[in-house]
Amino acid sequence: MNYINNGSIDNKKCEEYPFKHIVIDNFFKPECVDSILENINKLKNKNAQVKRISKGPQFNKFGFNTNFGDYLKQIFIELNSDIFINFLEELTDIKGIIRNKINLTGAGIHRIKKKGYLKLHTDFNTCPYENDYIDRRINVLIYFNPNWKQEYNGDLLLCDKDTKKSVKKIMPILNRCVIFTTNNKSIHGHPESLNTPDNIFRQSIAVYYYTKNTNYPNDFEGDDINRGTTWYSDITY
Repeated sequence: MNYINNGSIDNKKCEEYPFKHIVIDNFFKPECVDSILENINKLKNKNAQVKRISKGPQFNKFGFNTNFGDYLKQIFIELNSDIFINFLEELTDIKGIIRNKINLTGAGIHRIKKKGYLKLHTDFNTCPYENDYIDRRINVLIYFNPNWKQEYNGDLLLCDKDTKKSVKKIMPILNRCVIFTTNNKSIHGHPESLNTPDNIFRQSIAVYYYTKNTNYPNDFEGDDINRGTTWYSDITY
């Protein structure tokens, strides 16, 4: 692969608790990291397609879904390529992932400004696709935050739905990748308001992976296909 560090994904296995996930450092090749970061930093908030600037479950969040330029487009092409999706299928035991598409719902560059947050939640379960529905199955997040400090907050939390507790905190440091399966128990987010200087953002590449829905009018777990993002306020963290 041109960008992904093959050595970083060889012989990897997921942790199972609180839901299937893995943290992979040095995800992209070292010689690519500066160029990726440079292209992410060039993006202007005013050009974001998603802007969450009113306080709610998410705040001060900007998303660039298709307008991130030709260089970053090549990154998304590789993240949706046969070779990488083969890795995801083996890693997660989820087969039939839709591949070679870069315009599936939600993917892009995500940026959170000072005081921003993303409350704890499970993701929406399905979305329309080619006159049918697809089920959301996997999130891949790759962080691009050089010199990130603990006092900035912004750790990704993974939570146990049964105990109502956060059980893992993942610091969003430069070139760290987090992969996890998405279902009705995979509660995650970064609910603490960012305590960053004005010129430092929490930035990530986000790619979401889907399989074709075969259980209409329900999703792969048997939930109604219209289950949207579900927010949780009763989790201890």
